[in-house]
Parts: sequence; structure tokens; C-alpha cells
Amino acid sequence: QGAVWKRLFPNMFTILIEGIDKQSRNYVCSVLFNCTAWNGSQALQQLISTDEGKAIIRSGVGLCEQPNNLEWAQLFVEGLICAERFMQVFEVCQGSPLLLTLLEILEEKIKSSPSPTKKELFGEIESAVPVTTFLFLAKTLARDRQHIIDLATGKEVGEDGAVTVRILHILAEVTGLFEHFERIIGNTPFLECAVKMLNEINTVEPIKFDRSQYEAGPEGGRYAIRKELIRIITNMCSKKKHHQDKVRLLGGVQTVLCHCILDGNNPYLLEWSVFALRMLLENNPENQEIVRSLQAVGKVSEKDAQKIGVS
Repeated sequence: QGAVWKRLFPNMFTILIEGIDKQSRNYVCSVLFNCTAWNGSQALQQLISTDEGKAIIRSGVGLCEQPNNLEWAQLFVEGLICAERFMQVFEVCQGSPLLLTLLEILEEKIKSSPSPTKKELFGEIESAVPVTTFLFLAKTLARDRQHIIDLATGKEVGEDGAVTVRILHILAEVTGLFEHFERIIGNTPFLECAVKMLNEINTVEPIKFDRSQYEAGPEGGRYAIRKELIRIITNMCSKKKHHQDKVRLLGGVQTVLCHCILDGNNPYLLEWSVFALRMLLENNPENQEIVRSLQAVGKVSEKDAQKIGVS
């Protein structure tokens, strides 16, 4: 590997990965994968620290997109992620559409079942995305939280907003993987950030009780944001009393209660809100008291009940 790397890096790799022959590009990505998909590799260090190497990384990520969608390009990028180089690749792709492609690769990896073929290639690191990747994404989401708030309340946000929403989706998925990522699930500052975002969104644009359940809304757009935040709260409060208490102290129990309604623009919002409420109340007398102290303020009219699908 060392001899091959010395001979091909950076010029021949650059020429071949940007060539017109699809099969040649796939072979190049195979060589790149085998030289860099392990920690401590000198080739890996050269790749991420030089301008020529960064250009090769960008080309590799680009080959994961349609119409190329090369298998070895995907394995090459997954290898960089598993070798704890996600943060560097994130920075290399920043400011271009390649960043969304990188996040899609990461999301696909954490969702996919372990593959015998990949197990043979990756060894013990197959499917083992380092938790530092998600701690980095949690910090990025906290830094760019205003994108989420603006999108959820109907404001225009630039292309960076799409990246922040994708990060939100990934973290909602990861916090549900209890066996693998305890460090992110137990990250109290991240939970606090999620609760504060949901509170602020609902303050700026309170959830509407009387929206027609048949009013269409895009699942992947602004309307999915509340659901994903509540999903994170649900996952992070499961059997964690200190997190349940933190949500109560931030006023999050009341906010979650507000979302226990049917809303056609927020698919599964009701289900996740009810599930979140269950996690928040489980073995927590203080949180249970909040619900117990609620008082009826009037009856819902038959017309309003029909609007939210209750007959």
C-alpha cells in the first residue's frame, strides 16, 4: 500500500478520479479506500492535510452522487468516517452541495444493517461510526440553531438551512440507537438546546389546534422540524430522570403537551408527542403533577372536533 500510495499520490489519483471512464474512477476509489480506511495511516494523514488530498476527497464525495453513484466511492467516504475523519471531510465539503451528499452517506450508514461484505472490508469498524461524529454534529446544530427556528416559523433561510435540517434528522435517528451512542444520548447540553429550540418555535408560532388534518404539508420540509425535536426529547428522556427533570425546569413538559394534537402538516407529531409525554412522566412524580394539575377550560365544539379528526 505504501509503495502504491507514493507512486500515485497526488497526481495520478487526481487525473484518474476526474477522468471520464467510470470503471477507472471506481478502481481508483478502491485503491483510496484500501490505503486510507484505517487510523494511523500515513496516506490518510496526507489526504486530509494537503490541498491535493482535499480535492481528491471532494471528487470522491461527488462520485457518490447520481448519476455516478459508485460503490467504491461510497466505501471510500465511509472509510474516512469510520477512521474518525468526518469532521475534516465536513470542513472540506463546506460551502458546496457536497456537504448534503456527505450527510446523506452518514445517514444511510447509521440506518443500514451490517453487511457481511462490508464487515470483511472494514473489519471490526463496520457500522461503528465514532460517537465523536455525532457530538460534533450536536455542537454544529447548537451553533446554527437559528436556521431551525427560522425554518420552522416560516422564514427564508439560505442553503445552509438544508444542511442544518439534515443534521437534525440524523441526530433524531442516532438518539434512538440506545445501545451504541450513550454519550450523545446522555449529553444534557444537547437536550437543553433541543428543548429551548422547541420552546422558541412554539412561542414565535404556536401550534394551531384547529388546523385541518387534511391540509397537506411536505414531510421533509419545515413541518417535520417540531416532530424531530420532540423525537430527540423522547429518546433522551427514556429512563433518565435527570433529563426528565431538566425538561420540566425548562418548561418543556408544557410545550410537549401543546403538541399532542392531530395536524396534517406534521405527520406523526401527535404520536411522538404522546410518546414523549410518556417518557417524561415515567417514574417522575414532579412531572406527573404538572399534568395532574391541568384544568379544563371549556368544551371543544363539534365543529372544532371535526377539524382535528375527532367525531
